[in-house]
Amino acid sequence: MQIVTLTTDWGTNDFFSGMVKGKLYSSIPNVQVVDITHDVSHFDLVKASFIVKNACPTFPDGTIHIIDVCSFDTEDAFVVVEYEKQYYICTDNRLPYTVFGDRFTSVTEIEMFRESNFYNFAAYDLFCKVAAHIANGLPFSEIGRQRSELKKSQPISYICDNDSIKAHIMYIDAYGNAYLNVKYEQFAEICKNRPFSVTTQTRQYNVVKLLQSYDYGNNEAGLILTVSSTGYLQIALKIASAEQLLNLNVRDNVIIKFQ
Repeated sequence: MQIVTLTTDWGTNDFFSGMVKGKLYSSIPNVQVVDITHDVSHFDLVKASFIVKNACPTFPDGTIHIIDVCSFDTEDAFVVVEYEKQYYICTDNRLPYTVFGDRFTSVTEIEMFRESNFYNFAAYDLFCKVAAHIANGLPFSEIGRQRSELKKSQPISYICDNDSIKAHIMYIDAYGNAYLNVKYEQFAEICKNRPFSVTTQTRQYNVVKLLQSYDYGNNEAGLILTVSSTGYLQIALKIASAEQLLNLNVRDNVIIKFQ
């Protein structure tokens, strides 16, 4: 059974996902198509890369991932990236580099002909065809030419010293919880069990410790810092949306200061 996943910014009101699924079911025997999400904000490559980085590697070897998040640059090439025995069909719009960096096994620039003379829906006209080609075990030389690198992007990184971490919000989930670009191991190395404060764009909260779950206990402030299933630090509010009440946005700064 071949698994193909879809990560897109199409939304669910239109027929786009239905078209692509129909094409995949018609061209790949015994395929299982999995929707990771179609609700990436339009053109939001930061959010899309966070989703791909955390969701796609959990699938088994040989999985094919179609990633279709709109790019502003129509000159960006389409590529297949092989990474840890999985295949990612996407646009080389800096999203792949954000996810893989230089750690990929191979990059193939897609040169296969499209099904249409118009180029408005690459996932349907081209990506499905490439997915079927890979699923059938045909040579990558028939897809296109090999490349040695991806279009580079400047990573959004955190800044730290002995007493503070200046982080950034990389993702906000449907509950309004904000994911920072700092993993637990990096936080613990600096924290050393010290109490700390969390400063968002609007105010500062004193937080005694990192919590292991959403059990707020006697936390009167309501704001907690915990670790999400992705391994990244997460800001949450007690029975409320941190996104709405704290006016949080992706790319906002968050400062963690240790006492």
